[in-house]
Amino acid sequence: MSHSSANKLYRRCSGATDPGADDVLCYMDQGSFVGLRALGRGPALHLTWLYPHALDEAAVREFNERLTRGLLGRLLQRSPLPWGRHRWVANPVPGPVTWFRDPLPDERLPHLRRELLDLPLDPEHGPGWRLAVQPLEGGGCALMMLVSHTIADTQATSQAIADAVAGRCLDHGFPAPSWRWSPVMLACDSVESLRTLPDVSRALVALLRGAHKRRAGVSRSSARSSRNRLEPAVDVPLVWVVMDAAASKRRTSDLGVASNTLIMAFTARLALRMGRVDASGRVKLVLPVSDRRSSDRRGNALRSITVMVDPDACRNDPRALQRDMKAALASLIRHGDDLSPVLPLIPYVPLWLARHLERAALGADLPVGCSLAGELPLDVHRPCGEASLLQIAPLERYTAAELERLGGLLFILCHRVGERLFATVSGYAKDRVTTRAELAPIVRDALADMGLCGALS
Repeated sequence: MSHSSANKLYRRCSGATDPGADDVLCYMDQGSFVGLRALGRGPALHLTWLYPHALDEAAVREFNERLTRGLLGRLLQRSPLPWGRHRWVANPVPGPVTWFRDPLPDERLPHLRRELLDLPLDPEHGPGWRLAVQPLEGGGCALMMLVSHTIADTQATSQAIADAVAGRCLDHGFPAPSWRWSPVMLACDSVESLRTLPDVSRALVALLRGAHKRRAGVSRSSARSSRNRLEPAVDVPLVWVVMDAAASKRRTSDLGVASNTLIMAFTARLALRMGRVDASGRVKLVLPVSDRRSSDRRGNALRSITVMVDPDACRNDPRALQRDMKAALASLIRHGDDLSPVLPLIPYVPLWLARHLERAALGADLPVGCSLAGELPLDVHRPCGEASLLQIAPLERYTAAELERLGGLLFILCHRVGERLFATVSGYAKDRVTTRAELAPIVRDALADMGLCGALS
């Protein structure tokens, strides 16, 4: 063994690598994978670029090939130890491209997005992402992309796309897949497990301290949360909103708040209209907070804050909401979140327990997700030339029984590209909001509540 190879092996076994450039999955990524295997489903990020013309097949293939040279060019390899830490390995094989040949009316695109969820997508066996091209009636075209959320969150995906468009070939240094049961892998993972024992001990203490809170949130019905694969998936309604960024900024100026606060207030009004409030009439907003650093190789570089919102008070004066959000962010910086201290236990969680704890992790009090992705690089808008529209949505394959057990769902993802502000609303409430036709007027009314104007699609 050469000196450089021995040095690399030492760094891998001893954990003496830069945390932002480690092959070992962070706990959040491994938790995402455990959830995928336990529940038989997992979130995916869906992007749709609309073009007024047909796409050149060579340009699509070139874009797909370039994606392998960035953060998406990887898969995870399981540890040989049942409690071991999984690792990222290189995957230079491009994701498959599905070519639909028959033109489709624009209004049928939402149904096609649902069908894409039935295509194979897997962060371990591949593909980690896939593309699809759908010609539209009238000569237009839709380029769609589906990415496993275990592989990359919104910011990682957008950066990978921007790098591919710009032709940047980034060597993230992922090792080639190796034989899992080799002596080297067993040695490395044994050392890694021993090295993290202090973290595991602290996590057990944190778990015991908060046990009484979590015990109240676990539902007995959640023990049977594994998906029946014979049960059809529900087409969760999606509505896209396109707003003028300058007009939204003027509205925030009138109210004396930041643009993120205005979107949160809109989300709270939407939750109220969908009946997602607690006994006191408040909305539980859960906001992912990115802590992605330069050269960060995590798939999900995320933490979260929770803000309880009075949807009536924030309609005319959302300044209290802004103060609460700033206080929650300050607390996150000073004290961390409630979940991070127990994350080192993830490698030791069996799949049956992960299924049992799903409801507790999501919360039993109708949480509302609000992801504020911020401004994306302009190159994200032009994978195969400039697109006329970019839509981004989180998708997950739920059955009707799962949605009923979870009490429905509501999730808003907001991002900005250039002079346009985009919001994706995904919402479902049994017997109340089960179709896009039922969701769209609720979204329109919530926008009006906050003095916002947007085109719905």
